[in-house]
Amino acid sequence: MWSLRVTPIVGLPTYVDWSQAATFPLDSGKFVILLSVRGQSAAVLGQSLLNEIETAPPQNVQELHELLTDLLENHPADKFSVACLLTTEGKVTLGALRASILLHRDATTGKVLPASDEISLRSGKSKPDDVYILLNEQGEQFIPAIEQHFSNNLVPDVVATMLVPAVQSTISDSGAAAIALVEVTEETPAIVEAADEVIELASISKPIVQYTQPKFPKFSTRLMAKGRRVGVKVWLLLRSFKFRRNAVYVQTALQDQWRKRALVLVGTVLFFVAISIGSWWWYTAKQRTVQTELAPLEERLFFAQNLVNSDPIAARQAVTQVVTELELLSSTKGKQRFVGTKYTTALAQAQEVLVAISGKIAVEALPVFYDLRLAQSEMVTSASHISGTKAVFVDAEKRQVVTLDLSSKKVQLFSLSELAQLQATTAANNTLYVLSDGLWALELTDDATPKEIKPIGDSNKAGALLGSFGPYLYVLNPEKRNVFRYTQTADGVSDPIGWIIDPLQVSYDTITSMSIDGDIWFGTDAGEIFRYASGRKQAFTSTGLEEPFSSAVFLSASADSDNLFVLEVGKQRLVILSKEGTFLREVKSPSIATVTSFFVDEASGFAYVTSGSTVYQIALAI
Repeated sequence: MWSLRVTPIVGLPTYVDWSQAATFPLDSGKFVILLSVRGQSAAVLGQSLLNEIETAPPQNVQELHELLTDLLENHPADKFSVACLLTTEGKVTLGALRASILLHRDATTGKVLPASDEISLRSGKSKPDDVYILLNEQGEQFIPAIEQHFSNNLVPDVVATMLVPAVQSTISDSGAAAIALVEVTEETPAIVEAADEVIELASISKPIVQYTQPKFPKFSTRLMAKGRRVGVKVWLLLRSFKFRRNAVYVQTALQDQWRKRALVLVGTVLFFVAISIGSWWWYTAKQRTVQTELAPLEERLFFAQNLVNSDPIAARQAVTQVVTELELLSSTKGKQRFVGTKYTTALAQAQEVLVAISGKIAVEALPVFYDLRLAQSEMVTSASHISGTKAVFVDAEKRQVVTLDLSSKKVQLFSLSELAQLQATTAANNTLYVLSDGLWALELTDDATPKEIKPIGDSNKAGALLGSFGPYLYVLNPEKRNVFRYTQTADGVSDPIGWIIDPLQVSYDTITSMSIDGDIWFGTDAGEIFRYASGRKQAFTSTGLEEPFSSAVFLSASADSDNLFVLEVGKQRLVILSKEGTFLREVKSPSIATVTSFFVDEASGFAYVTSGSTVYQIALAI
């Protein structure tokens, strides 16, 4: 018995290309097959063929020929290619259909079976260390490379390793290529049949005689034989109920009555058997029809689910199309007996997938994280920020500040009563910066008081928004139509410089939010979002958002995140976009309707929104 080592090299499977190498043990040998399928639902067809072969692999040359003949007759010519090798009782038989086989022996490599649209078979003996190379149609482009690698005395494992990158490439049709290296690792038995011929490389250049053994009507012969057996059994059964009258046997009325009853019983049984067989055949045909219709849709659904991480928009579009097609099938066939539930179940599953990948979540009521009245009575939050693990809540009217440790919920209270007014605030490095009559800083430590770091001036006296990034503070001044940047120093901050180079295309009075991650993001009261880098406008457009922004938006961006968080109170939602504008997730809740500020803590996976004295929590998982 041969000892074979099979090394498959197949391209990456797609919806229309699939290849696989399989090995099946036999009673006296092994059967190796390289099967490639092209066309719609290639993987489904290919796996079905391998399952059929696994139940009854060919045991000899005759059965191998019948297998290839069945494949050729039952499937379109452009559907598949097959290269196979059968070892049994000391012999090796090679078979190919729209595929080719090479043989590497000693220091020579050559083709023993060329590619053909007809079945090619060849039998003979093998030698130790022979290597058979099975290739599908697309794999033939690598024949020069294979011959070159073996001419350099490379072992099969190394040859396979060098071929993998090229075979699995997506360039041209190389990704549909499939190769299997079959190495004979032990010496085969010395005794073989006299009719066998050693496969010699010297004869490689000779024309290959096609195996033209007559095609046997395999299916018809089996069907006729099975029909005869069933007919004989039925006849014997009927004959067993036939009562013969003769001179010895005296027929009575009671016996005749029982004979009639027996015949009626047999007829009834046969009738119900026929009904059962017919029902089974009808049910099986219906199931096959359903599977034929649903399998491509299920396969498209599977590929869409795998696509959602890399391209969520394309994945959602693909699943939406599948749902639409299933809705049509369900409306027309969903009420059919026995099989209608399969359509409705498939539709329900596809709709669940669409909901799961849509990124849209509705929450009746957001969970309450903390009530600030526990720390400061009559607290009404006008602005909130995050600094490290500490949340900072500002009540501009009462000029008071509450800090809350997000992990321990420990609170601290601070007063800004000495400031005339609070125009805007921001927090960074455990410090709260305040835009009032000038710029002020409040270190968030025990008993700290606000400290003036920049007196009031033209750049900040009409400021509306305040932001920070690294050592810089930014003041948006609608009156001056610019954003002024200050550099923090040991004594305070430097003189401001105008940061905007490309003018904003909207009025500064319409800007409702400013967030800084190195670039500056602006949100307007009409739902517009602008991105500026080094003072110049950058292209930004949101995509995949079913309902565009149309009311005031508040933004949150961080240099440590690839996401942009958009709070649209008017539509009661928090939207997560990539910084390229791709829609990722949306959380919608009536609790957002009265929110006045928010901040994001991606490290813990939550966003926090405030309404009056209540702090709500929103999960960010995408």
